[in-house]
Amino acid sequence: MPSPTEAPARGPAHQARVRGPVAAHAAADVRRRGAVRDGVITVLGVVGILTIVWLAASAALGLSIIVFVTGSMSPSLPTGSAAVVREVPASELAVGDVVTVPRPNSPAPVTHRIVAIDDVPGNVDARSLVLRGDANTIDDPDPYVVEDVRRVVVGAPGAGWVVIAAKTPAAMAGITLVVAGAIAWALWPASSPRRAREK
Repeated sequence: MPSPTEAPARGPAHQARVRGPVAAHAAADVRRRGAVRDGVITVLGVVGILTIVWLAASAALGLSIIVFVTGSMSPSLPTGSAAVVREVPASELAVGDVVTVPRPNSPAPVTHRIVAIDDVPGNVDARSLVLRGDANTIDDPDPYVVEDVRRVVVGAPGAGWVVIAAKTPAAMAGITLVVAGAIAWALWPASSPRRAREK
């Protein structure tokens, strides 16, 4: 007979009752972490697919991204906007198109709307474009003679700041570390519910 100061012996039945809730909680935690892991893998997969699609489309269709650093195309494309542009021959252009053309005597191109198009004598592939920014009250001083240009396909106000920020060395390093860490965490072997119960 145990003395009053001794704790009664706890048999297998009691230990099973104690381990039951603990094991259930551990198993639920493993399942929850597995769901999060699956979500991360899905997001990484979608991002990877979109990146591959963009690279393939940009190579096949001549797509690229430009950023508006002035407000001459406001209000439709204000400062800080980004746009996807596609290289097209001048013969496909129409009045109203927004195009990016080289600026004479300047390394920076200009992106304005076409207000008039004329043929160029002696060059069937070239066109003379009169451009004007949506925010401007007068046309650009001189027409632009081009054989091919980058025409705006779609624009997104405010997205240019994201593009500019993402191109900085610090941002690129941070993105690389985050993606690498997420991949490593997603691929790290997870504990099984059985292993959690055995603990």
